[in-house]
Amino acid sequence: MTRPVTGPVPPLLRNPAFRRYFLARTSSHLGDGLISIALLFGSLRLGASPTDLGLVLLAGRLPVVVFTLAGGVVGDLLPRRAVMLAADVVRCASQGLTAALLLTGTAALWHLAALQAVAGAAHAFFTPAAAGLVADVVPESQRRQANALVNAAQNAATLIAPVVSAALVATVGPGVSFAVDAATFAVSAAALLTLRAPDRSVPRHPAPLDAVRHGWRDFRSRPWLQATAVQVAVINGVCTSPFLVLGPIVADQRLGGPLAWAFIGNGYAVGALLGSTAALRRRPRRPLRVAVTIPAALAPLLVLLAAGAPTAVLAAAAVPAGAQSALYAVLTDTARQVHVPADLVARATGFSTVVGLAAAPVGMALAGPAAERVGTGTVLVVGAAVAVLSAPLALAVRSVRDLPAEPEPATTRT
Repeated sequence: MTRPVTGPVPPLLRNPAFRRYFLARTSSHLGDGLISIALLFGSLRLGASPTDLGLVLLAGRLPVVVFTLAGGVVGDLLPRRAVMLAADVVRCASQGLTAALLLTGTAALWHLAALQAVAGAAHAFFTPAAAGLVADVVPESQRRQANALVNAAQNAATLIAPVVSAALVATVGPGVSFAVDAATFAVSAAALLTLRAPDRSVPRHPAPLDAVRHGWRDFRSRPWLQATAVQVAVINGVCTSPFLVLGPIVADQRLGGPLAWAFIGNGYAVGALLGSTAALRRRPRRPLRVAVTIPAALAPLLVLLAAGAPTAVLAAAAVPAGAQSALYAVLTDTARQVHVPADLVARATGFSTVVGLAAAPVGMALAGPAAERVGTGTVLVVGAAVAVLSAPLALAVRSVRDLPAEPEPATTRT
């Protein structure tokens, strides 16, 4: 079903444009890894209830859903490097202000929510432009390797960041983590400032609504693109969002606090690194068959958390959960970059992200009330069942089963 991929990776990093892109993505992701712990436990230290915590997380995720479509259009119609650079500047400022409020002891929950909303809006413009910029600076034959290499580096950073952040939260508080995050966005911006991407044809006087309609028509013409976006939406809303809201509370109440949650996160990061490595070395002939099947690997982690398993067992269960996440991201990102026209990649990413994240804010808002009503264990077990059942539903779409790793010359429709 698969064949090894030969060819060294170093030539990608000898490409100056890709090297700077790689640094920008990895640096900002390192900071994001610090924030995942700092925001959760910083909110809890400010007295957040399960519902409050869900709403703080919602504040950061909802702008991503609202603005990603606009980000996809902007990322196709304007220079992508400039879009990413502007987003980095905004995120540096918002996280720097969050750090200042926390370090001075003047922060309130609404401050965290508002500033993470600003950062989330900037992220909504950064991500589609970043996906499109790969197509600008990397030849088509190397894009899967480029995605896997970026994903692997990000997951290596994620392996370190939660432990560092947990130690900072437990000793000097979450404000330092936010300060470091602001610095990582400054590093990313510096890398982008020196990146020189090839010129790309864009309309002189773009019509945004026409661009949206064009992107939507292309999105609707590709059932595989819709199916994977819907599967991600279901997983985010029913599996991942409840886990992100309820898991830290379980860790805080039963497992020992932020270090325990960071240890579980490390297991996830180890799995993600292994998944990225596998994506770098292997190329499935039908990549989406693999992608839509592997979310079932989330189920054991959710069930064990519901059952009250110890930290070490949860960290072990997080390894396959992390591996599936990385593999899914690489395979679907590459499918878009290979099978969608280059001038539509950012919009395809935007539509996919909007659909995929649409249910996440709802899941975060409802996870706390649902747990208070029916119990944390019930919410998590339902999520595990949905993770397993999502695979056969996605595989029912023919183009998901049949999409090749590379375009077939005789095929005119995907």
